[in-house]
Amino acid sequence: MNKDLALICSKILDYSNALSSLFLEDYKQLMKDEFANLSTKQQVILELLRVKNRTVNEISHFLSITASAASQLISKLEKQDYVKREINPDNRREIIVQLGEKGHHYNEMVEKNQLFIIEKYYAKLPKDDLEKLLDIHEKLYHIAVKTQEE
Repeated sequence: MNKDLALICSKILDYSNALSSLFLEDYKQLMKDEFANLSTKQQVILELLRVKNRTVNEISHFLSITASAASQLISKLEKQDYVKREINPDNRREIIVQLGEKGHHYNEMVEKNQLFIIEKYYAKLPKDDLEKLLDIHEKLYHIAVKTQEE
């Protein structure tokens, strides 16, 4: 890779990391204290479940941990009513994990925080710039997914 390209990519990564830090500060201020006890992995599980219900094996694969370790994380979340587990009626050896009442409340807070970030920062960009940014992020995502699969 030539030096100019490496410098540009380095600056992109630096800005991306700096933005993530700024957004994280906003999230910390906006999230209620009731969610302060959640570990990063537990938060990732709740984010995965926001999109759709998952099996324990899917969660363990995504987090790159054993099914036993994933089950322990899920158990802690279940005791606090963030998630609930059910046996898959189509495959009784599978456990399906879904959001519990507190998990739904957590994700409502996350969505409110995302809207806050959008209004505070992204909405100040022209629509054309946002569309270009989305296009670039989509392209980079697909490159990353394809590269990971190889």
